[in-house]
Amino acid sequence: MTLRRRLVLTILATAVPLVALGVWLRIEGSRRAWQQAYREFAAARVEQWGREACEAAPEDPPERAFRRRPRPDGPPSEEALRWAERRRRTGTPRIGLRLWAFDEAYRARDPEAPAFPQALKDALGRGEEIALTDAVGESGRPLVAIGLRTGWDGGPCAFMLAMGAHPPDPPVTGLLTTAALLAAAFLIAAWITTGSAVRRIRALTASVRRSSAAHYETPVGPQGSDEIGELAGAFDEATAQVRAHVARVESREATLRSFVANTTHDVMLPLTVLQGHLAALQKAAAEGRSDPERVQDASEEAHYMASLVHNLGAAAKLEAGEPHVERHPVNLNEVVDRAVARHRPIAGPRRVEIGSAVPERALWAIGDVTLVEQAVSNLIHNAVRYNNPGGHVAVVLEPADGRFRLRVFDDGPGVPEEALARLTERSYRADDARTRSPGGQGLGLSIAREVAQRHGFDMTLRRSDAGGLEVELQGPLQA
Repeated sequence: MTLRRRLVLTILATAVPLVALGVWLRIEGSRRAWQQAYREFAAARVEQWGREACEAAPEDPPERAFRRRPRPDGPPSEEALRWAERRRRTGTPRIGLRLWAFDEAYRARDPEAPAFPQALKDALGRGEEIALTDAVGESGRPLVAIGLRTGWDGGPCAFMLAMGAHPPDPPVTGLLTTAALLAAAFLIAAWITTGSAVRRIRALTASVRRSSAAHYETPVGPQGSDEIGELAGAFDEATAQVRAHVARVESREATLRSFVANTTHDVMLPLTVLQGHLAALQKAAAEGRSDPERVQDASEEAHYMASLVHNLGAAAKLEAGEPHVERHPVNLNEVVDRAVARHRPIAGPRRVEIGSAVPERALWAIGDVTLVEQAVSNLIHNAVRYNNPGGHVAVVLEPADGRFRLRVFDDGPGVPEEALARLTERSYRADDARTRSPGGQGLGLSIAREVAQRHGFDMTLRRSDAGGLEVELQGPLQA
């Protein structure tokens, strides 16, 4: 159901009971008005009759004497004018009452007096001074019967009964006509007023559909400064959140695809080499001889594969975006100790000595401890892997003016000056002096550089004084 139709039905559903209530109030108000007028007029007639006149001739009420008097000439009295104005205002017809006197036993001396209605007896018996009820005349026409307690106890005029014509119900045609005109006016006003809102809502609906068809790349746009404009703004906010969510999902999917591709490409070569070593060892074992050099080569391949898998995981975490990089205090002393201890079992068989130096007081930085430790491990792994047998690797951590400085250097073959600037690019390799396998992705130094950038650290590569490569990390210390 459209908005306009719902509004029309709402107005009609509201107008019908309101009109019915208005009609009832008009009828009830008119009824109460003429009842009050009858009560007052009956009380005035009783007062006009008076106690002495009533007790002297209870069978001769004042209206009989009034009908026997000639009609007075001249203008009407103020009282007559007042009663005429009251009748006009309340809709009460000209009041004509007949009055009868009754004693305390509800007996009348007037032979023409009707029986005192039981309803009035009950009301007066409950202590009411004046009561009113409906009655029916001899001809069947409706009458109004009014019972009054005069307070003149002990005589023939203890109670009074007045009867008069029952006034007709007030006309409601005018009220119904007015209500119909008002309802029609409201409907027309609502139809015209909602026209603009309906058009704007339809325009908003079309804008939302266009934005949805464009994969939420197109904003809904402003639709005014009222509630419809707020709704359009809410759609734009929701669209921005949807676009951000879609971008995150696409980034994660791209990261997953890259991770799978890198894993397949980089793991297959060392895995194939490891399988060859294991086959050779199996053959040597079957012949009853040992091959320590082959065992060392197989161990290096396994260590290389573990390091490669860690690097691929770190690369996936970095490429997923900033929200996945945690920020916590990191004890750099412990990071260096763990990284050095992890590489000594591999460096020993290669006859590469690893030395480290950390300050007595621990140095702390803010970052993701997993990524920071992976970056330091990559630097040490690179220095050990591309060093000469009998070489040395040094890892030095020291404070420097509110910052930390971590240096990893070796006395290996080194890297040409023209290759230093590109050494941290992924997939880039220097010459064969520091290249283990030309098919690798070169993730180690690339991940170390990305970790440094993500944490606000500075990473510098230069030729070592010892002849090899020196990599330096600098960053702010935690206060």
